[in-house]
Amino acid sequence: MTDWERVRQELEEAGYSGFEFDSGDTAVSGLSGEWVSGKIPREGGLKHENQTLWMRILDTLSWNGGTVDAAPENAPESIRNIATEHGLEVVIFTVSAEEVRIALCDPSKHDL
Repeated sequence: MTDWERVRQELEEAGYSGFEFDSGDTAVSGLSGEWVSGKIPREGGLKHENQTLWMRILDTLSWNGGTVDAAPENAPESIRNIATEHGLEVVIFTVSAEEVRIALCDPSKHDL
């Protein structure tokens, strides 16, 4: 059983405040069951200049600058480390020009 409050605390200590617990079924592929989610700045692998050429083109053409390769390995390393420590998966599910909405969820509770 995941200690979601501890996960939230570790995210806050890593500089990512505002993550909230939620649960249920969603239309987002890979996101159902229980999770914490929040908005983070586009940094590291999620930054425009760190995307592949095709993603940069789509990001530029997108009306809100919201196209990235949402592969979990593009999430910030500190978030990936917290997810790994707790046996969670990372799901990136919305993107804007400045930020992404990201979730850490129990892999036994979702279908990728």
